[in-house]
Amino acid sequence: MKVLNKLTVKSLKLNKKRTIVTIIGIMLSTALICGVAGLVSSFQKTLINWSIRENGDFHTTFYDVPSDKIKYITENEKVDKYFYTGEIGWAKLEGSKNENKPYLHVLEYDKMALENYGVNLLEGRLPTNSNEILISEHILTNARINLEIGDTITIDIGKRVLQDGTILSEENPYLVDVEENGIDLEESIIDTETKTYTIVGIMERLNSEDYSSPGYSIVTYMEDVGDTVNVSALYKNPKEYKEINESICDSTGVYNIISNTDLLRYQGVLNDATLQVLYTIGAVVIVIIVVSSVFVIRNSFSISVSEKNRQYGMLASVGATSKQIKKNVLFEGLSIGLIAIPLGILLGIVAIIILLQVVNYLLNDMFVAGLNLEYSISIIPIIASIVISLITIYLSCLIPAIRASKISPIESIRGNNDVKLKASKIRTPKFIKKIFGIGGVIASKNLKRSKKKYRTTVISIVVSIFIFISLSSVLSLGTKVTTLYYTDFKFNMFVSGGDKTIYEEIAKLDNVDNYAYFYEKGLDIDFKKYASEFGKKVLGEIEDGGILLAVYNNEYFKQYIKELGISEDNYNKVAILIDEVILYNADNTRTIDRIYNIQSGDQVTVNKVDKEKSFEITKTTNERPMGLENSYYDSGIIVVSQDFLEEVLGEKLDETYILNDLLIYSEEDETLENTINDLIKQNEDYSGLVVYNYDAVVEQQKRVILVVSIFLYGFITVISLIGVTNIFNTITTNMILRSKEFAMLKSIGMTKKEFNRMIRLESIMYGLKALIIGIPLGILGSYFIYKAFALDTDFGYSLPIIPIIISIVFVFIIVGITMKYSLNKINKQNIIETIRKDNI
Repeated sequence: MKVLNKLTVKSLKLNKKRTIVTIIGIMLSTALICGVAGLVSSFQKTLINWSIRENGDFHTTFYDVPSDKIKYITENEKVDKYFYTGEIGWAKLEGSKNENKPYLHVLEYDKMALENYGVNLLEGRLPTNSNEILISEHILTNARINLEIGDTITIDIGKRVLQDGTILSEENPYLVDVEENGIDLEESIIDTETKTYTIVGIMERLNSEDYSSPGYSIVTYMEDVGDTVNVSALYKNPKEYKEINESICDSTGVYNIISNTDLLRYQGVLNDATLQVLYTIGAVVIVIIVVSSVFVIRNSFSISVSEKNRQYGMLASVGATSKQIKKNVLFEGLSIGLIAIPLGILLGIVAIIILLQVVNYLLNDMFVAGLNLEYSISIIPIIASIVISLITIYLSCLIPAIRASKISPIESIRGNNDVKLKASKIRTPKFIKKIFGIGGVIASKNLKRSKKKYRTTVISIVVSIFIFISLSSVLSLGTKVTTLYYTDFKFNMFVSGGDKTIYEEIAKLDNVDNYAYFYEKGLDIDFKKYASEFGKKVLGEIEDGGILLAVYNNEYFKQYIKELGISEDNYNKVAILIDEVILYNADNTRTIDRIYNIQSGDQVTVNKVDKEKSFEITKTTNERPMGLENSYYDSGIIVVSQDFLEEVLGEKLDETYILNDLLIYSEEDETLENTINDLIKQNEDYSGLVVYNYDAVVEQQKRVILVVSIFLYGFITVISLIGVTNIFNTITTNMILRSKEFAMLKSIGMTKKEFNRMIRLESIMYGLKALIIGIPLGILGSYFIYKAFALDTDFGYSLPIIPIIISIVFVFIIVGITMKYSLNKINKQNIIETIRKDNI
């Protein structure tokens, strides 16, 4: 057996190029497996970091632990670390603009708690003594009280109680002037103590502060532990948290506890849907990698076995058993794996680290401050990568090893066991000889008589084509989903929560390039009179229907009708009908059509509180004004100006008309957003406004698509590289194995031109066969992906033309370059010396 292994090592050294190419293929496969495992592990670590940031780095908090019982937690050998927190009390917050949150909730944390209990500092520093305080940013934005670092606040801290003496906690909302079952629930603060604090920092609102809480959390430093204290503990083994909790509860007599369920879920202790999806995706991708890799790597070992057929036959003739030959092939795979797997793991780790850095850079402003994707991979994923890679190599070697073990010594030495075909099976159509000559005939016959040698090469190309076309469809559909609501909007910001006066004031700000707002109300229309056949199909045979009236501010309405080619001189008499409805059919397809037979210039009559009003529809169009770009009302929309409402319909805006948001287009959207937010903070009249920047969202969505593209195209590239190495390996080795055949053809008169034409035809046949199989499979894969997306939103299936064209070009370039390389090597060989060679 040692002799066979020595021969294998020597063979690998003599065939350096094939060995290197095989190593590269296995290395890329291992890198991809390690990379996927690293990504799954890194995403899990990021979720853990997010949970720690939001809730704290602990597993369980024990509330109101007596000071003499603390040791049962702090001295527990299964507790990794612990910290103390407590509540000082409640204080009135003078000047709070939020009537439901009139208090400050004063908490105290020790040094470890300040660092590990979900305190996220925005400005300043953490308190270091009991006279310093951290305030919540929520006080500035929600209570709208201007406090700054360095300010001092003096407050009276006490207990919240009802008139009957019931003590209230954070879970109880503000109770004042409330009557329940005839009982007055008004609350007050008693047993107060005056305390002065210096503000040293501003933090994010604590996650533990419920939105219904009547107070804003502020945190000071805990210098001394009182009679009771809250103790939070992080366990060395999270999986034992239930047993540890029970033991501590029994020892301390404290059963008021809360576990950090988010952290436990993301650490894999509790069931979590997010982790299950993450693990499932990772497993599916790894299966794809393994299957793809087995197809493309197996060929290297098949060629090696074919190349050493005579050698194995000679070994078998002198006593080598089938089992020894089989082990020898597996030893060859293991020898290559010992080099390729460590290199692949190193490459996978480096690639994922770089990838995560790129993602963090691209999506930096989408992440919560101080929280990025963090690379993390433990020894378990690395071991899993090694095991999976070894399985991949084993599966790749298995069939060649079985074939080698069944070699007949006599047939192997004679070298005629690879080709066993009858003449009828390699008959070639006459048109090939007419078009390509005798070289074309030989090329065609050669592909037919050596199917096994070329099958895996074709499979390698097919796998690459299938994956590229299918995954490209994922990107295409993902882009459609992302841009569905943002593509055609005529505004990039909106402001909600204001009235007409405030909207007009905001519209006068700098950097407002265009704006609009509109009121809406339903009108009754004689549907039976005006409906089209399609309309009757959509809404049925109803007598009266409702149509939406959209009343725009005059300034924008003038601009809108100008874009439609209508003069703005008589804008107050202009009415536009938007008549376009989408019908979703039973087969999940869509039909878009008109529901009215109303044309431009027709008179229509509508009913308003039993009063009929008739007016002319100036134009029927599907060109929508700002704010209605993506709105499809079953009964259509009539768009008019505010002056039209008063002068034609004889009405004024009242509470029956619903005011929509202020829509803004701005070239300097970020600057304008900051300006409006400053007004909201500083001006009480603007306090209820909310600003939404669509440009920021669209930009974020584009970057998400870019990140997904990086992941998917990276995956496609690596799988394709594995395929390319296999294609190169297969073609070059097969060409070298046929050196004697080529030399004989040249010796009997085949010219260099005819010989080159024969090789080119073989290249074309390779590519065409792979494309004929790969493109339909890729289209089928893209269709299944489309159907998965169509369960939610159906865009209609479109053939992936561009990926198909790229695949065709890619195949012929790769095969052509490889054949050219092999051809140059063969043309340099001496005909007589090649024919004289005995070996395969």
